[in-house]
Amino acid sequence: MRKRKMATLVAAGAVTVGGLAVAPLTFAAEAPRNECADVQLLGARGTTERPGFGVLIGPLADRIVSDLPQTVRATPVDYPANFNYNASVRQGVTDLTEKMEDTAAACPQTTFVLAGYSQGADVVGDAITGELSDELVGKISSVILFGDPTFTAGEDFNVTDGNRSGIFARRAGSLDAVADRTRSFCNRNDRFCQGGTSLAAHLDYNKFIQQATDFAAENAG
Repeated sequence: MRKRKMATLVAAGAVTVGGLAVAPLTFAAEAPRNECADVQLLGARGTTERPGFGVLIGPLADRIVSDLPQTVRATPVDYPANFNYNASVRQGVTDLTEKMEDTAAACPQTTFVLAGYSQGADVVGDAITGELSDELVGKISSVILFGDPTFTAGEDFNVTDGNRSGIFARRAGSLDAVADRTRSFCNRNDRFCQGGTSLAAHLDYNKFIQQATDFAAENAG
């Protein structure tokens, strides 16, 4: 119910957001396929972005792969990322969960970095709060969220210059299980993570890529 209005709210910026979709696909370098990586990065793109990592999570994945001393395999979450919001998020949660389960079964020492932008951040949060087992949650080394529609004001892991919650705000404490391993970046007046009026603010997260990378590196050690 809370997400049904997303199609209407996002549609107002569909032309601009859709413009992101023409960007080339970006894939980070990967650890050798015949070996278990030390770290598995799973990234979920934003609404209307082309399949892959998208224009924000792609550069983040590249930076994490290049900066972390551990071996890293980066894999995009396979989901529609479209305006059929509830169904799209559910598909993303299912795919992310299955990828984590498969990796953990094959590579029990691998830890996970989960990253999501916009609708993709919602996917990551819903997986943590509703689908992942306690064992899998324990394997997460860091959670990185940008422009999350479920952003909740006042959480210790927030990185924001705003003071409002998102359009689909979670109950306070919902991400307590990973609070010490989470950073949620939300710009003031962002249309979705602040319920604001600015689409430009929602598109302005590349400035946080290095900070997010440093956080992932600190927690992967």
